[in-house]
Amino acid sequence: MSKYKFNKEQLSFVEDKLGISGKFAVALRYLLGSILLAVLYYIVFALFFNTKGEERIIQQNQLMEQEYKKVAEKMEVLDKVILDLKARDQEIYLHLFKSYPPDIFEGHSNSSLYSRIDSSSDITLVNLTSLRNSKMEVLTRQQEKKIQEILSALTSMSNVTGIPSILPVEKIGPSQTGAGVGRKIHPFYKTPVEHKGLDILSPLGTQIRATADGIVEEVVKSDRGRGNQITIRHESGYKTYYAHLGDILVRESQSVRQGAVIGRVGNSGLSFAPHLHYEVTLNGEVLDPVSFFFAEITPGNFREMKINAVSNGQSLD
Repeated sequence: MSKYKFNKEQLSFVEDKLGISGKFAVALRYLLGSILLAVLYYIVFALFFNTKGEERIIQQNQLMEQEYKKVAEKMEVLDKVILDLKARDQEIYLHLFKSYPPDIFEGHSNSSLYSRIDSSSDITLVNLTSLRNSKMEVLTRQQEKKIQEILSALTSMSNVTGIPSILPVEKIGPSQTGAGVGRKIHPFYKTPVEHKGLDILSPLGTQIRATADGIVEEVVKSDRGRGNQITIRHESGYKTYYAHLGDILVRESQSVRQGAVIGRVGNSGLSFAPHLHYEVTLNGEVLDPVSFFFAEITPGNFREMKINAVSNGQSLD
């Protein structure tokens, strides 16, 4: 479109012809206007519309948020389970060894470092590892000292075999473990009774051993109740009790050594099947006999025997 300007000399409008610079300026204005308009269109489109790639990323983010929530919920459940298992472990340890389990590791793991594990420098990881190794060395020396103290105490004892620490029936396995200490069902009356010992299933005539050095305190021969019985008094307030025997091979006031054969398995008295009823007491307090077997059997068998004794609700006497 042509432009006109008023010529004062000619007193008329004449066409204003643009030079090269004028034409360049016009073209530049058109170009800038087009660019600004394109940018405006892009901004409007980006604000109100998403590309396919953006839609895919948004959907992935939403799925990741959902998965994160699920994982967080599972972690909460696992944390509760771990705490429950820790409490049960302490309870079992306390029941077995009459003490709380030792806290070997001080504090908790460095979760903040684990969250930065990919971005932490090598020197940071090396320093942390060195620090934890130093702590482990200190703990190892402490544990070694405690073990040496225990060993010294055992070595200085006049009679280590005075503690009932072997099986009353040699080479028994988990399958021979009957009802343990606790409320059990009487085999004949079918009523709950307090069972103060451990039933060990064995064939008739199987040899029964004294589980510690001691003095035979009482021998009872009877066809009723607990049948033929032996009570042995040991050092440090321990007593062991053997019932439903077939043959009794010791007499009252007789000294016996740990491992000595004192009788044979029978089915005397009010007994449902041939077995040995075995009890351990300390100063009159009833203890779980299975807790004294760990020194002579494997950890796996000890665990199975413990489970069988606790879970078996039917006594044999």
